[in-house]
Order: sequence, then C-alpha cells, then structure tokens
Amino acid sequence: MKNEELKFPRKESVINWWTTGLLRLVFFLILGSFFTLFILGPVYGIYNKGFKYMLPVALACWAFSLLILIPIVRYYIIRRKKTADKIIIDSTGLLFYNSKNEIVDHILYKELHTSNQNFDIYTVTPVGSGIVPLLEITLQPDQKDITRRRIDMNLPLYAVKNKSDLYAHFLKGITIFRPDLTIDPMALKSFSIDPNTWKVNNKGVSKGGWLLLLAVIIVVGIILGITRLLFLYKTGN
Repeated sequence: MKNEELKFPRKESVINWWTTGLLRLVFFLILGSFFTLFILGPVYGIYNKGFKYMLPVALACWAFSLLILIPIVRYYIIRRKKTADKIIIDSTGLLFYNSKNEIVDHILYKELHTSNQNFDIYTVTPVGSGIVPLLEITLQPDQKDITRRRIDMNLPLYAVKNKSDLYAHFLKGITIFRPDLTIDPMALKSFSIDPNTWKVNNKGVSKGGWLLLLAVIIVVGIILGITRLLFLYKTGN
C-alpha cells in the first residue's frame, strides 16, 4: 500500500475564472436587485406615500427579506471560513480546503463502506437537476452510523473547470485503496471516464456549460430590464 500511495498523484481543482466572474456577477446582481426591491423599495414607498398606506406592505417585504438574506449572510459572510474554495484528491481521499488552506471537510477512502445495493459507488440525479448527476457513496466514519453522501465537485461561487477529472481521480483512488468496493459502470459513463486509462473524454463545452451560460445571459437581461423599468417609472418617462 505504501508504494501505491507514493505512485498515486495529487490532483487539485482548477477554477475557470471567466465563468466564475459571470456567476459572481449574476449572484451580486440578483442580491442587489433583491435588496433594492424588498428593502429600499418599501422605504421609498413610505417616503412617497406615508406610513399609513405603506407600512403593512413594508413590514411584509422586510419579513420576507429576512428569510432570504439571513441564510445568505450566514453562509457567505459569517461562515465563510468554513466554506471550501479548493478541492484536493490524494492517497487519503477527497479533501476540501478553505481560503486559509485548512481542511473544512473530507471523505477518506478508509471511511467508505459497502452499500446494500447492486453497486457500492453509483450516480444519482437530484430532484430538479436533470443536467449533471452526483456521485453517491456510503460512509462509516470512526465506527459511527452508516450514512450515504452525495459528492458534488462544485465550490460555492466558483466554477470548477476539471470536475470530471476530479471524479475520475477519486474513482481511480477507490479502485486502488478500496478494491473491495464496486463501482457502477454508469458512473464512469456519466462523467465520460475511460476505465482503462482513467482519462476523461472531453468533447468541448458540455451541455450543462452551455445551459449555464444561457441562464446567466437570461438572468442578466431580466435584471437589467427590471432596473430600466424602475428607472423609467421613477423619472416618469
């Protein structure tokens, strides 16, 4: 096993900064538009029409806003030190690191457990996501209860360029360090992995990538359109 560990290379996530910039632009545009419409909008309404007519509406908007903004602030600001921004796969398993190069999450090969299904490692498609499947595994960390977990090679507000390569490297590691576990051939096919070479058969931009780009363009267009309408309404043009 020591020789296998030495031969197994370390693979790190690669960020597509152009797509990441688009994702962050859309995120902050949506967040800014939401803040303008549901926080500043009611304030302007109270200023324009008075407390009597607008206070109930303002209170409803602010209450709704808190339900949305509190989880966002908590996840992206308060708990940002616990948010992963880098993925590394080595001879120990799958490791998630934060901006301070600290491990915030991990899936170790030694923690993997057999499942009660036809295969121990397989893919699932979450409800509402028909584009990219997720890898599902069974874990028993530190002799605790057996649980199932879905592996997503995405990072919050980052576009990971080599997701399929990371899946391929992790699955290759399973065959080396946990040969007792079985991998569903469909899992390899889902990520276009050649089981003989463990290489990914890249075929240009994926369908999911094009759909993401189209979604970004549509969302940006809608936001700019709403902003323009609000400006025209405010100025009376």
